[in-house]
Amino acid sequence: MFFSQDDRMVKIVQVGGTASTMGLHIVSATIVGLALGYFLDDYFGTKPWLLMIFFFLGVVAGFKMMIEDFRKLQRRQEEQQRGSLKQDGENGAGDNQSKG
Repeated sequence: MFFSQDDRMVKIVQVGGTASTMGLHIVSATIVGLALGYFLDDYFGTKPWLLMIFFFLGVVAGFKMMIEDFRKLQRRQEEQQRGSLKQDGENGAGDNQSKG
């Protein structure tokens, strides 16, 4: 009952999982950039500069990973559509002729 015949719930969970992964990539890359910049600033004594540089690098890396995840999601959707179109074409109208 929870998973219907057309697997709508499975698709919703897959898209939701990918969306949450995108958000985690942005947040985690930014936090790693901030932490790395903070500790390098503390080690080298260049207080705000490395923190700012690695913060921006972390944000850019997070968005890059998010774009890659979005492209994967698009490819998955296109493959599912191609698969469903292929199945519809094989069993679609006009195939009433016998194959023999």
